[in-house]
Amino acid sequence: MRTKRAKTHGTRRAYTYRELLTLLPCCAEAQQQRLQQQLRLAPKPAFVGDAEVPENLNAISYGTLDDLRAAASADDPVAACLRILLGMDEAAVYEANCVEVFGFVNFVREELERINGLFAKVRVNYSQEEVSAGVHELDFGSFGVMDWYARRMGITNQNDVRQVAWVRIYACMKNDTALCNFERRLQKQYIKK
Repeated sequence: MRTKRAKTHGTRRAYTYRELLTLLPCCAEAQQQRLQQQLRLAPKPAFVGDAEVPENLNAISYGTLDDLRAAASADDPVAACLRILLGMDEAAVYEANCVEVFGFVNFVREELERINGLFAKVRVNYSQEEVSAGVHELDFGSFGVMDWYARRMGITNQNDVRQVAWVRIYACMKNDTALCNFERRLQKQYIKK
């Protein structure tokens, strides 16, 4: 089940995520900041507990990506992230090595920044008139993306889009945006003539 596991701690005893959450408030503020800084630098582990960590998040569905966005407002966003991506139950999360847990969270944060950056680059070049008319008020968030993709692909239920890989939705959005921007440039060329 488990292959070679990298050692995630030195000669000191490794704390579980539960122990860290319990003991951290008892530390002096300077110690808390030092520990938090160390955990922000924790590397991506091969495993968290018995769950294998994927190479990247390219294989997840758009629904999983949407669930991760919602996890930020959960009571314990870290536990929610591990449940969503690795299928870990609450008991397994709290018994996992805290360095592995935070290494995984750091990895997920970097991946989400990369994914969000890709989606942010896919934008239609709006005219000044469209901006003045309030085109940015038409950003309907995640549901808007699911609704657009469902209409594009002839899917009658937007919830079905949650199962589609986010890379497929991104590729379609990138293609449609490039086509839209081309058509706008072409229209301007016709107007100039």
